[in-house]
Amino acid sequence: MKRELAAAVAIPIVLAIVFYLPALVFDALVAAFALAALREFYRMAEKTGHPVAKTVGLTGGAAALAALAGATVAGHDRAASFWPLFFAMLLLVFLASLAPLLSSVTPSEALAGAGSTIFGVVSIALPAGAMCYLRAFSPRAVLLLFVIVWGCDSAAYYTGRRLGRHKLAPVVSPNKTWEGTIGGLVGATAIGAAAGTWWLLPELGPWMGGAAGALASSAGQVGDLVESLWKRGAGVKDSGTFLPGHGGFYDRIDSLLYAGPVLAAILMWSAK
Repeated sequence: MKRELAAAVAIPIVLAIVFYLPALVFDALVAAFALAALREFYRMAEKTGHPVAKTVGLTGGAAALAALAGATVAGHDRAASFWPLFFAMLLLVFLASLAPLLSSVTPSEALAGAGSTIFGVVSIALPAGAMCYLRAFSPRAVLLLFVIVWGCDSAAYYTGRRLGRHKLAPVVSPNKTWEGTIGGLVGATAIGAAAGTWWLLPELGPWMGGAAGALASSAGQVGDLVESLWKRGAGVKDSGTFLPGHGGFYDRIDSLLYAGPVLAAILMWSAK
């Protein structure tokens, strides 16, 4: 009951921000969620024995998100908007490499710590920026991303519950089945095709919409498994306790972080 109540409150608020407030507000919300998820990732990394440089990583993640949000504004000059992100990432690599030298990290732990610090930014902050692009493209593109991911999750759950027989990744996520995964793919493909036919994003058309649903949902399912792998390694059930019944920030956006860049790439390609 807590899970359904939390969703009933959170979803209308997020959609109101997407459709009725300036893009900057949505970008700030994305940044807040991404940085909170990054912090949770670093906590899990520490549980596995990786001494991450949290301050460096969170600062680098904020810089990367700011550069990406700025790039959506400067979309008319993509080459120029790329350089702030490039230099922000170079600075991140430099500082993450320097942090073990300035701390009590042992040489045998230094590579794992620096690698985890950089990987968190690359796998969470950077892909979160794709949602800023989607909002700049159209609020309906953000809604399409949500509908594809949520629709895939629901179709996978109900298909797996009724027909699930063959485990997909028994060590990482024992409840997921191949049947559920295929059901999620079919459901998301149908959602994408419908979105490309009617009002959501008719500029895609049914075929491109179906492809977007299939590819983005597949990426989203991979993202969910990847986060489950990190949690399994850290020995935790949820990444945090953000919403009752929903886990942490990372738990809420793991699929979006993988599906968002795929949908953004499709929209960039279709807009040419």
